Amino acid sequence: MVDENTISRWAVAGALDAKDSATRKMFELGLRLRRESDAPVYDLSLGNPHLEPPSIWRDAIVTMLQTEPPGQHRYMPNAGFGYVRAFIAEREAARFGVPFIEADVIMTVGAAGAMAIALRSIVDPDEEILAPSPFFPDYEHYARAVGAKLVLAPTRADFSLDVPALERAIGDRTRVVVVNSPNNPTGAIYTDGELAELGRMLARVSAARARPLYVLEDSPYRDIVFDGSKPASILAHYDHVIHISSHSKDLGLAGERIGFAAISPRAPGRALLQRVLPFANRVLGFVSAPALMQRSLPLVLGKPGGRVDTGAYERNARAFYEPLAALGFAVTPARGGLFLFPQVPAPWVDAFGDAAGEALAQRLAERRTLVVPGGTFGSPHHIRIALCVPSTDVEGALAAFRDVAARPKGP
Repeated sequence: MVDENTISRWAVAGALDAKDSATRKMFELGLRLRRESDAPVYDLSLGNPHLEPPSIWRDAIVTMLQTEPPGQHRYMPNAGFGYVRAFIAEREAARFGVPFIEADVIMTVGAAGAMAIALRSIVDPDEEILAPSPFFPDYEHYARAVGAKLVLAPTRADFSLDVPALERAIGDRTRVVVVNSPNNPTGAIYTDGELAELGRMLARVSAARARPLYVLEDSPYRDIVFDGSKPASILAHYDHVIHISSHSKDLGLAGERIGFAAISPRAPGRALLQRVLPFANRVLGFVSAPALMQRSLPLVLGKPGGRVDTGAYERNARAFYEPLAALGFAVTPARGGLFLFPQVPAPWVDAFGDAAGEALAQRLAERRTLVVPGGTFGSPHHIRIALCVPSTDVEGALAAFRDVAARPKGP
């Protein structure tokens, strides 16, 4: 039994929450099932890239270790190596048409580290963080960590932005709007038109406020897109923006934790943010992003072979569409990212109501196929399927889906 009086309210609300990281629980269940038996486990739970990093990255790491001058593993400025930040600034400026400079970029311990320092830098306790739903559940924990509250606004049926719904959800305490595109869990990519509408609304609302609304553009999947899609950015349509990304996915380096935050050059208070974000990096315990990972980025990004074959994720998505639809799932095709977010067949909703996604996930787990119930993401009639698995796992998982989907009741 845990004595909750020994830990913080944040820990009680987060780590001891019954729904805390259903994704991780499924992932750990998969590890246990593999230890207990040699039978296949089809783990579609965690967005854990199965593709190995590109050989150009491994070669760069080996070369750096063999040829590095003394001092390459010592402390650097909390914002990161200047030449790496300049490289990222130039790259993002070319991508988005926004004149980033070195000082705008802070290298971080993944996109999660960037979210943590950004929220700590601009949000006060008792303020609110607004996000479209379905949403990445860790946003709730990020909000609690700064004493804030997460508020959700629905998206449309196809998971596109519903800007009027977002506006209705804005209150006196709203401080931040999180924009996650390509989206986890839905695979939606917000269009330039949607983001332009959002930018106009936020500019109008902020003009009447003492403290403007900030946008945290959370884009760790921006280089994993399908059908030739090109993610738009709110940077083109609104001034108060911190752009956040990582290379966990496109380089297959989730365990190495390298990301960055980039402050919009048009953001009022830009100079102060350039000082405060690195300070937050230090005092939150990250100190700085890993030196070796920082140094590898200019040697890899944009080079031939400098990305994993993200087409594998699109092929897996396509492999699911027709079989799931034939089983009665409502499937909105993913346009990018690592996930598919189908709605479970109607008989499951009729039988289990808002526990439908959880019930289906449990039945699949009994057949060694792991997905995450959609309630974790604010949509209890859905499940989330990770696409970053070998194609053979897709085939095995579909066999389990066919076995259970038509029978919402009974063994």
